[in-house]
Amino acid sequence: MTPARPPALDELPTARPVRDGVRFAGWMVRGLWHGAWRRKSSPAARALSGVILVGACALIVPLGVAMPVLVARPRARYYMSPERDAVLAILATRTGWSVGDHATAEPGTGRGEALRAQLIPALLPFVDAAGIAVEATAATEDLAKRYAREIPGLLDTGKKDWPRGHKMRREPLNV
Repeated sequence: MTPARPPALDELPTARPVRDGVRFAGWMVRGLWHGAWRRKSSPAARALSGVILVGACALIVPLGVAMPVLVARPRARYYMSPERDAVLAILATRTGWSVGDHATAEPGTGRGEALRAQLIPALLPFVDAAGIAVEATAATEDLAKRYAREIPGLLDTGKKDWPRGHKMRREPLNV
């Protein structure tokens, strides 16, 4: 049985499908641009971001139409920072909750990290009490390590997610 949609939280607004969804498309393109030019990333990671960026730019109009539809899914909740400059989606699936789309208005500024710092402590007691597993994909090994530090019990499963990334999973902890 698919778990319930992630709950609304008083301290973090839920994204509005049209108004925020269209902005997310632009944020995603901006994030790809950031990834393509980020000097800390490997040449292969920068090249992959660049290739995906070209495709996203070519498809920006369909992406701008698709994002509001994705945000409006009944099993998804797109949490935003109080300033509405970062977003993180969580989708209820057959196997638990899956962390999905995430983007910020200004990549590399720590806004995504700040959103996770508010969201994770608010949701972990809920997933543990409800017995819900959480799945995520970290784009890089460094991100996988950071996510594992931020989220108690989140483990790298050792599986890769194409075209890049590390699949991660957290089983509910006994409360």
